[in-house]
Amino acid sequence: MRTVLAAIDADSCAEPVLQTAGALADLFDAAPTALHVHGRAGAHSARPVTTMPVHATGGSPVGRIVAAADDPSVVALVLGARAEPSGPRPAGHVALAVMTQVRKPVALVPPEVVPPPRFSRLLVPLDGTHESSLALDDTVRLAHRHQLEVVVLHIHSPDSTPVFSDHEPHAARAWESEFLRRHVMTPHERVSLLRRVGVAASDIATAASDTLADLVVLAWSQRVTGGRGRVVTETLAHTSIPVLLLPIPTPRAADAPARGALASRHRL
Repeated sequence: MRTVLAAIDADSCAEPVLQTAGALADLFDAAPTALHVHGRAGAHSARPVTTMPVHATGGSPVGRIVAAADDPSVVALVLGARAEPSGPRPAGHVALAVMTQVRKPVALVPPEVVPPPRFSRLLVPLDGTHESSLALDDTVRLAHRHQLEVVVLHIHSPDSTPVFSDHEPHAARAWESEFLRRHVMTPHERVSLLRRVGVAASDIATAASDTLADLVVLAWSQRVTGGRGRVVTETLAHTSIPVLLLPIPTPRAADAPARGALASRHRL
């Protein structure tokens, strides 16, 4: 059975994590299940009440969560970005450690969010590289299957904006159609393109709010330094909705067994 794993603790983020896991399980055609890791073996802290199956264990939260997410049945992992709204940004140490180690989709959930029972609109930033387009393709397929709206966000830097943007609307529309054709590999009538001029690391959260998106979906290299790392950390620090991180395939990862839900295209 395919599962979406919710890693929870006895903090204010547990309920949003469980709700997000339920909505993500619906998107991934999977069943939600929860893992409650105590800080110390044998220390039984109270756990949130939920109707989904919960497995409780003690030990290192990072080690236990990474090991549980490695189970072949797990297609995605959901955990809190931080324990409290005033907690560390972009995320707590557990979330940062887990998201760089799990080579499956990982959703980070801010504690202040009230997730919907079902996602309806995804914000998908695309930088125009083949690698990020490939990593995001299966999510667009799933969105198409579930008839969700997909807002593709492309942020131009001030020196890369097409010269015709403000003066030739027909040329601009042609550019946008070609961008979607090249980078959205699964045609979908509910896909639209939003173009902004600015800096991706600071503008994604604003675009998420402006478009009333339920979920931001980002491809990344699992490194918190460098260009994509900064985009991810700034998005996690400033967005108020869940962020789904999809590992970009590396040559070594491509030779390994399945990448969870996003590797098995025959399942989609």
